[in-house]
Amino acid sequence: MPLPSSAGDPAAPPPPAAPPPAGPPPPGPPRLLRPGLPVAAAVAIACTASFMVVTDGAIVNVALPAMSADLGLGSAAARWVVDAYLLVLGGFTLLAARAGDLFGRRATLRAGLVLFTAASALGGLADNGPALIAARAAQGLGASALATSTLGVVLAATADRPHLRRRAMSAWAASSSSAAALGVLLGGVLTEHAGWRWVMYVNMPIGIALLTAVHLCLRPADVRGSLGRLDLPGALVSTTGVGLLLFGLTRGGERGWTSPTTLATLTAAALLLTVFVRVEARSANPLVRLPVFRLPGVTTGNLVVLLLGSSLTASLFLVSQLMQQVLGYSAQQTGLAMLPMGVCLAAAALISRRLLDAGARRLPLYGGTVAAAGLLWLAALPADPRYTADLLGPLLLTGSGLGLMLMSATTAATAAVPPAEAGLASGLLNTSRQLGGALGLALLGAIAQSVTGGTADTAASAASGTATATALLHGSRAALLAAAALSLLGALTSLLLPGRTGSRS
Repeated sequence: MPLPSSAGDPAAPPPPAAPPPAGPPPPGPPRLLRPGLPVAAAVAIACTASFMVVTDGAIVNVALPAMSADLGLGSAAARWVVDAYLLVLGGFTLLAARAGDLFGRRATLRAGLVLFTAASALGGLADNGPALIAARAAQGLGASALATSTLGVVLAATADRPHLRRRAMSAWAASSSSAAALGVLLGGVLTEHAGWRWVMYVNMPIGIALLTAVHLCLRPADVRGSLGRLDLPGALVSTTGVGLLLFGLTRGGERGWTSPTTLATLTAAALLLTVFVRVEARSANPLVRLPVFRLPGVTTGNLVVLLLGSSLTASLFLVSQLMQQVLGYSAQQTGLAMLPMGVCLAAAALISRRLLDAGARRLPLYGGTVAAAGLLWLAALPADPRYTADLLGPLLLTGSGLGLMLMSATTAATAAVPPAEAGLASGLLNTSRQLGGALGLALLGAIAQSVTGGTADTAASAASGTATATALLHGSRAALLAAAALSLLGALTSLLLPGRTGSRS
């Protein structure tokens, strides 16, 4: 028999009042961090590691003449001191990114730090060219783990705190974008006052400090994979294909695009990358999950980053070469002269987060257009340029535009990527940036060399030094004009990003 209801009984006590809604519980600490530590701890580790990796690519360029003179390196060996690092870094990026997804950010970051720090010590101790080149290749392998882990750490640390993600992303973008310009200054100071070996040794205390911070701040993750789940065929094909593509782009700019070596290398790279796509489409545990390219912003965002890498890397190289070879600046003076551009890169990346939070739209479009204007200004340099009147303004403009572009494009390319694939997103972005840098240096370097050679021929009757400086200036102008076109192309490509990119979400 059912119990009588008290709904209509006036003597029945009123039901207890429901407690007021407590609202959503505050988010707990990110799983990547040890309990009680703020997100800022993970962001600081990621930014410092990213700064070290990017700086190392620029710092060695400045010290290369001193290395060559001390170790007796020929032009080919000297070129490999730079290329060995870049080729291994670019080739292993996707593999390192997938390792981070499978085995955890902390483990991958620690492995990269140990290898990079040890290789830096060996590079500083090198007493011949092959030893130095081998150390640089090992540095590149460690850097591939670091380059993908840094953005992966930022994304993982802010996975359950979306309100902090833009702030963390802007700090990461500021550190990585300004590092190349600041690396020129650091390389010049160390080379002139301490010797080229300290260009290598400087990474050791930073690496040891980062290893300590990783041990104290990040907690071990549950291993989600095993060696059996790693797509070894895809890793082999992608590493070889991307490495050959970078090598072909580099050699194309140096030896010509129709040389047998260039054509054979680029053809082999195209075939291997085609095979890679087929392997990934059939793999049960692919290195690159192809459906990720259907997520909003991923494909277009990576294309924008590729074009950004082309204009940023090439403009830094071209301007530094122009200052040293045309204006007669020393390495240290060149670094100081380019410091304002590095400061603007960092400041614009930080400011872009506030602009995004305020509802600004289409920041990659505005940033790319501003950078293109700065590069066009640089391309109009007079025959006898003065720093404050002719260089400072366009450097500030270019740095500001590229800084706005980097942070906003990176945000757009990673916004829809799930936390479990943060490493993959980081790997794709770093690969795009590396390929863009190689492409920009190859294409713009070839343009500069072609114009320089033609100008030098027409100026053969002039004094040798004046003719050389004039030819170099004309070549730099043509290349900077092409860099402006690449920046503008990146700005226009960003119009294909999702409609809410750059607005408040």
